[in-house]
Amino acid sequence: MKVNPAAVKTRRSLSHKERIQNLLAGEPTDRIPVSFWRHFYHREHDAQSLAEAMLYFQDKFDWDFMKVNPRASYHVQPWGAQIQFSTNEYVKTKITDYPVKKLEDWRRIEPVKLSAPAFQEQLQALRLIGQALKGELHFVETVFSPLSIAGDLVESEDALIKQLREAPQIIHQALEAITQTFEKFVEEILNAGASGIFFATTQWASANYITKEEYLTFGKPYDLRILEKIREAKFNILHVCEPNNFLDLFVDYPAQVINWDATDPTNLSLDKGYDLMNRVVIGGINHTQELLDPAPAKVTDQAHQTRELMQGKRWILGPGCSIPPEVPEINLARLRNIVEEWR
Repeated sequence: MKVNPAAVKTRRSLSHKERIQNLLAGEPTDRIPVSFWRHFYHREHDAQSLAEAMLYFQDKFDWDFMKVNPRASYHVQPWGAQIQFSTNEYVKTKITDYPVKKLEDWRRIEPVKLSAPAFQEQLQALRLIGQALKGELHFVETVFSPLSIAGDLVESEDALIKQLREAPQIIHQALEAITQTFEKFVEEILNAGASGIFFATTQWASANYITKEEYLTFGKPYDLRILEKIREAKFNILHVCEPNNFLDLFVDYPAQVINWDATDPTNLSLDKGYDLMNRVVIGGINHTQELLDPAPAKVTDQAHQTRELMQGKRWILGPGCSIPPEVPEINLARLRNIVEEWR
């Protein structure tokens, strides 16, 4: 279901970019910005298909910014991960062979040149998206944290957790190589036309996996190096994933916007997280429950409740994470139109 601009009663007074820029600067906006993002697993095979899928979704719903959702495995392919592409919109690309099978394999993780095909493919997709958008919309590329990338070089989280506890120096050497690689890659993301990055910690900044002390040791120092490289970017988003997250560890991260699952009862609510982080936040919609409900009334009610909760605060209506591909499009259209009604 495509958003119908003719149904919007109030004429748009700000462009998408102006709306985001005003929000970041603490200046008035004509309405609350909104954006949702999802994977098109069957369109993540190459730069052209990825760009077309992202532009299709943007054209259909007219979001206030675009979060580019590439296949998650692009981060580890340059180190030899083998993948099986998906031809199903609802089934993600699989990693079929992991580069690190035993502890000593970490010693082979060295900095990778940006000429690696997976990196070049992503940069080309960003260039294609930028050409199509013609500077009219902020768009950000998804980049995983170095610890998250390390976690995808092995078959299970448990393997990395065991190894970082038993042989920390070897893991630090690998994290250094990953960080050096992505320090260069994020700069090229800006050169390709993106406004910034969507920096995702995936499952690693959560008490479900490691301790806060371990994240401070194996996560934060490397995260900050990546973000410092593009501190001047116009629009960087930090995404802290999973329940039981360590949101308080990220107060000093140089990102203009923060996103986490504020609807999960184990995490801070959106208003409390806003007070902690003191910057623009994205959220308000439960992407695993209300957004999936075929009755739009439930997600509409949640949006209204969030608006009341966030009165006087700077926020963007959105999900707590990438939305499932099977989300009913009528719910997305309703949320897109509801911010127009709030003008």
